[in-house]
Amino acid sequence: MSLAGNRKRGALPKAFRPPPAAAPNRKRDRAAGPPSSDGDDPGPRSPAGRRIVRAAGRLVVAAVVIALFVWGGIAAYRQATSAEYFAVTDIRVIGNSRLGEAEVVKAAAIERGVNIFRVDVEVLAVRLKQHPWILDATAVRRLPRGLEITIVERKLEALVLFDVPYLVDDAGAVFKRWTPGDPTPAPIISGLSREQLAADEESAQATINDAIALARRYRAQGLDRVAPLAEVHAEIDGGFSLTAGAEPFYVHFGKGPYREKLARLAELLRRLRADGEKPAVVYFDNEIRPDRVTVKVVRRPAPETPSGVEITRAR
Repeated sequence: MSLAGNRKRGALPKAFRPPPAAAPNRKRDRAAGPPSSDGDDPGPRSPAGRRIVRAAGRLVVAAVVIALFVWGGIAAYRQATSAEYFAVTDIRVIGNSRLGEAEVVKAAAIERGVNIFRVDVEVLAVRLKQHPWILDATAVRRLPRGLEITIVERKLEALVLFDVPYLVDDAGAVFKRWTPGDPTPAPIISGLSREQLAADEESAQATINDAIALARRYRAQGLDRVAPLAEVHAEIDGGFSLTAGAEPFYVHFGKGPYREKLARLAELLRRLRADGEKPAVVYFDNEIRPDRVTVKVVRRPAPETPSGVEITRAR
């Protein structure tokens, strides 16, 4: 039998048959992943790719939400700052005694009817502090239509003469030039000039503070009830002198300490009053004998002789 006889029609010898195709392995294919052009970059269907896509989606959503919030906030602000519902109709002023409410509102430069959200309360407070009588100020909104202003007024202490009179508060600050209509406090502090203030502001301020301290001690001693204090004069040597009393008399204190001198002045006035005398000038400035006080009393007029009467004195 020949080889050709045993060969089936169309069959090839085993040596010429191609190997059978390998069966697909889906698990191996999933582990290997899809082929890529460079062999490293993950495709969109890989776990890393899907994480990137999800992260990008979340960023987009967040950006959209933020944009909506911003837009909504702008719209709400425009609505609030233009709505008549928030127009200021009630302005309350707290802490004023010398200043009237209308004057405080005028100093604040605020008008009723303005939208409350357009009022800058910090700028308003700064504006109020520029008023000479206002030491401190704050302002707060009281929704929906209220504005509350709280001020601290200066407490007037004295009047100082720098060629022209200026008002001084209880902290010794010179805060306003005196003008007609302003109160005239006592005492008046004299003996200073603008030249002194310009040349040495610190020294001038110290003199004002010392004068105020002396006036307070004078009142604390009870002397103001006996002889109201009118003037504290700063002497060239650094001491002080006073003018006091309904019928004014002059007291030259010289330099301090003043507590003991004020106590001695109170005792002196008591004795003179008991004797029916009135002081004209009192000196406490004896440097050789600091314990010595020199007093000049008011000379009493001699009694008049009635007309037609002759007075003879026995020898």
